[in-house]
Amino acid sequence: MVDYLSPKMKEFIARQEFLFVATADRNGECDCTSKFGRPGFIRVLGDRFLMYPEFRGNGVFANSGNVTENPHIALLIIDFTRDTVGLHVNGRARLVDNDELQEFADHLPEDVLDEIAQEGKKRPERWMMIEVEEAYIQCSKHIPLMQKLNKKIDWGTDNVVAKGGDYFQLQDIPLYDRVGGDRTMDIAVDIFYRKVLQDDLVGHFFQDVDMDAQRLKQKSFLAMAFGGPYQYSGQDLRAAHRPLQEKFGLSDEHFDRVAALFQETMQELQIPDKEIQGMMDILESTRDDILDR
Repeated sequence: MVDYLSPKMKEFIARQEFLFVATADRNGECDCTSKFGRPGFIRVLGDRFLMYPEFRGNGVFANSGNVTENPHIALLIIDFTRDTVGLHVNGRARLVDNDELQEFADHLPEDVLDEIAQEGKKRPERWMMIEVEEAYIQCSKHIPLMQKLNKKIDWGTDNVVAKGGDYFQLQDIPLYDRVGGDRTMDIAVDIFYRKVLQDDLVGHFFQDVDMDAQRLKQKSFLAMAFGGPYQYSGQDLRAAHRPLQEKFGLSDEHFDRVAALFQETMQELQIPDKEIQGMMDILESTRDDILDR
């Protein structure tokens, strides 16, 4: 194990087309991903530094977010098609944007400047810079020898088919389970009703309500509506909300406010936008029943 990149290591890195990257946030929660590019996309900057470009991806920014809290990073670079050997590189990382990088143009490879000058999806959004602390071999004995075949790659494409579509058939899983099931709903209902009770427009609807029972009822309703394992045993929606119309003048304005508070709750829980929209569409479908029209 060494704390620099040897000449042979630098040569090895310069011809690779992908690497695995592992990081963790300040609490030690880990993420591991892969990075792909044409041979040479991992740039070696002397014996102690290397970097690779970060392009527009899926919007998760898992590793990028992690290194802003915890700079430790681990790279694993494997050659499956020629020498069946790998290289571990551990170190400290930081994100560098294109403008900052251009300030050091005199010290950068020409192809890095060419890449920064690109337009559209071919232009990196930022770069991951790594200071090498450990470098050592991933031995060859269990690495399979693979044959590289031609495959057309459209870098940065948004084509669903090219990206693999719903390969793992997650859309077949009920919405209730996709958003986290019982655990998420327990937390969501508590946060949601805290917001509702503090809201000037709709809080008074629950002044004389047993909130423990209301939370259980609401959780059962959401489970039924979003495809969960429970059946809603409460009153018919029209009958249940009719007294609120008679006593408080329940209207579209109130429905919109409650829906907005629910959406805000799910956003705070970092539920993906697509799933939130699915839930909001289902809740919207109950509007006429709740307003008895």
